[in-house]
Amino acid sequence: MIKIMANRIYLQFIAILFLMHGHVLCGGGFNTQFIASEAKALLQFKHGLKDPSKLLSSWILGNDCCHWKGVGCNTTTGHVISLNLHSSNSIDKLQGHLSSSLLKLPYLSYLNLSGIDFMQSTLPSFLGAMLNLKHLDLSHANFKGSLFDNLGNLSLLESLDLSGNGFYVNSLKWLHGLSSLKVLDLSGVDLSSCKNDWFHDISIRLHSLETLRLSGCRPHKLPKSPQPELNCDSLVTLDLSKNYFNSTIPDWLFENCYHLEYLNLSTNTLQGPIPYSIERLKTLATLDLSHNRLTGSISSILGQFNGQNSLKVLRLSNNQLNGSLETSLHQLSKLVVLDLAQNNLEGNINDAHLANFSNLKVLDLSFNHQVTFNMSKNWIPPFQLETIGLANCHLGPQFPKWIQTQKNFSHIDISNASVFDTVPNWFWDLSPNVEYMNLSTNELKRCGKGFSQKLKLKTLDLSNNNFLCPLPRFPPNLRMLDLSNNSFYGTFSHVCEILDFNNSLEILDVSFNILSGVIPNCWTNGTNMIILNLANNNFIGSIPDSFGSLINLHMLLMYNNDLSGKIPNTLRNCTMMTLLDLQSNRFSGPIPSWIGTDMQILKTLILGRNSFDGNIPISLCQLKSLHILDLSENQLKGEIPRCVFPAMATNESVNEKSYMEFLTIKESLSFYQSKTKYPIPITWEGLDWYFIGGVVGLAKLIDLSSNYLTEGIPVEMAKLVELISLNLSRNQLVGSIPSNIG
Repeated sequence: MIKIMANRIYLQFIAILFLMHGHVLCGGGFNTQFIASEAKALLQFKHGLKDPSKLLSSWILGNDCCHWKGVGCNTTTGHVISLNLHSSNSIDKLQGHLSSSLLKLPYLSYLNLSGIDFMQSTLPSFLGAMLNLKHLDLSHANFKGSLFDNLGNLSLLESLDLSGNGFYVNSLKWLHGLSSLKVLDLSGVDLSSCKNDWFHDISIRLHSLETLRLSGCRPHKLPKSPQPELNCDSLVTLDLSKNYFNSTIPDWLFENCYHLEYLNLSTNTLQGPIPYSIERLKTLATLDLSHNRLTGSISSILGQFNGQNSLKVLRLSNNQLNGSLETSLHQLSKLVVLDLAQNNLEGNINDAHLANFSNLKVLDLSFNHQVTFNMSKNWIPPFQLETIGLANCHLGPQFPKWIQTQKNFSHIDISNASVFDTVPNWFWDLSPNVEYMNLSTNELKRCGKGFSQKLKLKTLDLSNNNFLCPLPRFPPNLRMLDLSNNSFYGTFSHVCEILDFNNSLEILDVSFNILSGVIPNCWTNGTNMIILNLANNNFIGSIPDSFGSLINLHMLLMYNNDLSGKIPNTLRNCTMMTLLDLQSNRFSGPIPSWIGTDMQILKTLILGRNSFDGNIPISLCQLKSLHILDLSENQLKGEIPRCVFPAMATNESVNEKSYMEFLTIKESLSFYQSKTKYPIPITWEGLDWYFIGGVVGLAKLIDLSSNYLTEGIPVEMAKLVELISLNLSRNQLVGSIPSNIG
């Protein structure tokens, strides 16, 4: 008997060795079961993916698959029970197709493939047969198409996340089979074809649902009153943001869903007051009603949260709320986030109003023009802010000294805050975490010692101030730098240091200063540059050849300098250009024909007030999107091209409002406050006009005045029915005006 048992043990040992050396194993070791087929299934899954970052480099034939990256096994049975290949890296992510080999993992209960690029494929139907799944996350995985109803077969599913894809559904009835579901995220799934009772379909059967996220789903309007069977008393998290509901906030949200801790109705078109029934949500910790059209008194609204100790995050920005903050602000002293920006609020805030806000990390009262901060000179706040948003409030005239106590902020915006003072030296490197800094549109002066090179600063806006000094050294990781409308002087060398360090810079604006000298040839690393504005300075010399490296440049503005020479051929590499403005310099030579062939999406071409000669290139008519062409005050000769600019010949009506907007836009530096709207100067009827942002799309102009153009006015001009202005004056044109030009 003993001999037989020994033989059995020996045979089992040989079998183990055979399996270890001849097969792919999961759950390797002597205390777990070997499941070779599951390892093979994983390798088949891997075979369907490209892996440029070597995320799955540990998935090697012969190794214990329970130690592979992202694979989890049951420690008792050795079966694969989880696969987590979540990727947040947008570069070199896994890419390919979702293999049905996953069906060979019968004990798989957790599957997270979020962030993988499945290349716009449809969701495979075999997922509905993976009946042991409890957690399924396919968010942001580049799927598209319709969701299969057989997902409703996954009766054990507790968490389902399909957000951030291109899915759509015609019905939500399949959700009825998911009776165990606790977390459902369908954000971005198109629900516009679902019936009006979409919320009823979700709530009627999902009795255990705790988290529901339907952001950006475009469902039908919120039900005004609940169905009798409505069940949302288990809901803790509800996100219905970005759906553009055009209604008032329904009372049933607060009457039936009384266990809510997180409620997000932001970015809709909700109107009217916030219902008084909101005070029933005694457990509410986060309330986001921002970006709507809500009205009412802030005192009345905040009064509903009196004694509400659970509320930590309150976002009511971008609404139409009014009233004074003084009488009600103290009721929210437990808050961590207070965002009331862009309303019609008022009030004189002093030390006492914020004395008990010891937990506050985000304070944003921006763009409430009647809010004044009147703090005592030596006030020490009880909080450490991460976000300071006080744009368009009244903080001055002195630079707010209390900011010196804030050492952890990553975002500060005190633009247009009536500060008439020097910037203290302690401010420039006060917080090592700062990434966004906006001090624009004040009366600030003195550059101080400059910036620490260790700062993480990505956005710096000092525009519209009175800085009078050479350009200081800037932190190396900047993505947006706006120094426009100051009195910075000297050369441009410190900007080159940013480009030499990395190629992160996307927007650079030093216009309307008194910078001088030659523009340095340091743009080789500027491949991410989108907007470059050097206008209205005293630059001399020619355009550097290295501008040709700015291959992603959309806007180049260099008007009102003393630049000369020809437009370099390297600039033809900038094929993404939509705006090129070189007016009021001393450029010479012919207008390059490659502008028409290589800058195919150009909308605005302004070369007026230079010394260009030769003929107008016929290739310019290949610019299908051109709206503004200004070649005035040059030495151009020959005839006007008889071709037609397609964007100006589109037979669309120019409404009176658009025309009046055009007529009323004049030169004003106040337009320059918006960083997404750059002013384009046009001389029209002897006056300088500045076009901003979307108005450029409305204005369709041709100005060829003050040249040496000959022959007659082409009859093709009459086809340009969208033109608002045509100026051919001060040339040598002959003949008659085309009869149909009206």
